[in-house]
Amino acid sequence: MTVSTRAKVLAALDRIDPHLGAFITVDPDTTVRRASAEPGGRLSGVTVAVKDLIDTAGLRTTYGSPRYRYHTPTTTAPFVARLERDGAIVLGKTNLNEFAYGVSGYNPHYGMMRTPADPDRTPGGSSGGSAVAVAAGVCDLGVGTDTSGSVRIPAACCGIFGFKCANGAVSMSGVHPLSPRNDSIGYFARDVALIQRVLGISALPPVTDLRVEEFDDLEPTGMPLDAHWVLFRHEAYTIHKAQAAKTPEEYGDDLHTKMSRPVGDVPAAEKVLNRWRDEFDRRLRDVDLVVMPVFPGEAPTVAEVMRDYRDGTLTTSERLLSITPIANALGWPAFAVPTPEGPRQILGRPGTEPSILALGARLSARA
Repeated sequence: MTVSTRAKVLAALDRIDPHLGAFITVDPDTTVRRASAEPGGRLSGVTVAVKDLIDTAGLRTTYGSPRYRYHTPTTTAPFVARLERDGAIVLGKTNLNEFAYGVSGYNPHYGMMRTPADPDRTPGGSSGGSAVAVAAGVCDLGVGTDTSGSVRIPAACCGIFGFKCANGAVSMSGVHPLSPRNDSIGYFARDVALIQRVLGISALPPVTDLRVEEFDDLEPTGMPLDAHWVLFRHEAYTIHKAQAAKTPEEYGDDLHTKMSRPVGDVPAAEKVLNRWRDEFDRRLRDVDLVVMPVFPGEAPTVAEVMRDYRDGTLTTSERLLSITPIANALGWPAFAVPTPEGPRQILGRPGTEPSILALGARLSARA
């Protein structure tokens, strides 16, 4: 590790503000040791905050749960190991909704996450800590997961970029599952160029001859959100419900509230979503990319989130999750970007990632 890299790492650790609640685990000695092995690749010197749902060898990984408070993996998730081989330096593990099950930005065991620009608001979740770390300038890159919007929502709340990879594009090995059919990896950054480097995209195509169709001119595709949540709950309950019943004290109240909801008819939901995907693809067959809001309204306040937690309601979460699940149900990549009109997300079919980033850069440049 060069002197400048070591200085960068130590300066980054000094910038961590505990009040923002971004990190669960920071181990300066381990960070400096890992940075000493920096190989000088295409991400040389890039500092990274990793969501605490993702295994890192020798660095505590709690999954946002007290059940794993002392859990230290012996292996690193392959995609994080690849970032390190390319020269990235992991600074620590970031806060998240418990087991990534939620988008409130509050973890009853590890604390509230807060947006750096307005600490009275939360960054949402579930990858809120990674978004906060990037937005606060602690690190260059944030790593998260996105199952129904958990990268795009915090990016929008924090005014940064958040890219959700296509389902299956990056291995989920070494990542605690929530809903495997919907789980995907995502990245946060303050600029498009770094996400481009992480994705290994050598050049972005020019954005010319844009032809825009307003949403008002499109027939509604009517995503069946209920069907998405039936399949989501079926998988999440399969993973968590038995253990939550066995050791209820190890799970937060909001998780118990969520898991008290009935699953629904799984085979019927499968059929409904399959028909919707076919119809969505048919109606948009001549459309390259889709631009839409990330969520209606503003980032939630801490007071709103805590009221929902106390009352056992999901009002704030339901608002935040009213649009983003479309990309997960389709399996498409999606990119949350700051624009003059507010945060927007760009969706495209797998393989259109360069065009998605190019349009994201174009839209954000107007800000």
